[in-house]
Amino acid sequence: MTGADSQRVALITGAGRGLGKVMTLALLRQGLRVVLTSTDLQSLQDTITESGAPPTQARALAGDLSIPQECTRIAQDALRLWGRIDILVNNAGLGTTTILANLLENPFRFWEVDRATFERFFEVNSTAPYFLAALLAPQMVSRGWGRIVNNTTSLDTMLRFAVYGGSKAALEAHTASMAIDLDGTGVTANVLVPGGGAATRMVEGLGLPMESFISPEVMAAPMVWLASDASDGVTGRRFIARDWDPALPPDQAAEISGAPVAWTGFGSRGIHPAKAMK
Repeated sequence: MTGADSQRVALITGAGRGLGKVMTLALLRQGLRVVLTSTDLQSLQDTITESGAPPTQARALAGDLSIPQECTRIAQDALRLWGRIDILVNNAGLGTTTILANLLENPFRFWEVDRATFERFFEVNSTAPYFLAALLAPQMVSRGWGRIVNNTTSLDTMLRFAVYGGSKAALEAHTASMAIDLDGTGVTANVLVPGGGAATRMVEGLGLPMESFISPEVMAAPMVWLASDASDGVTGRRFIARDWDPALPPDQAAEISGAPVAWTGFGSRGIHPAKAMK
């Protein structure tokens, strides 16, 4: 990355483990400053220790995104650390095994989910990412550069798993509308997903060997590219990390692994909202 890139600050939610940890370490290796947040302060501190980054480059910020007021506090505290957030990575989320660990053997039906669980899923997986972006986007726009990267899920998964699927589908749709509102500002909004189940604690309890899942490391290369000037102007896209080939030039890897965000790539069946309003 250039010197200008390395002065930028990223806020990554769910940064202590799994996909969030991989993306955090990747950006720290590039010299960016990173604010790490999750409910578990120890995991954040462990990630910083593993990275070898000094306090001037990495700071931990504990917070619970299932509590509505926490979005505002996290955004304000993150901004106070270095006076800016240039890159927001909405990675924290609740997975299907939070509802039922052995759901492959004993699948649950939508009517079996209580309201408190339903609301918590949407708060963490959709509402909190929306408001973090809403709180941080204006200062990105004022500088003419910024990135919002949302971790949703595979489009077919949205249809197969009640509550989890709906909460991630909401974030996917939010990303599309963010990209429209931010068009021409220098701030982009995209989706980055592993492209299937990843070998993280979210799949523990499914009864499948970890080696059958996607390595979380696939998130590193596309995250670095999305956080750089090389991705200027790329917005309203969803990138599948498992399809990203690090051996290719990044622009080619992005072309192969990318597609229109949400359902905007389905022609007349998925008309772009901006076009539909004309």
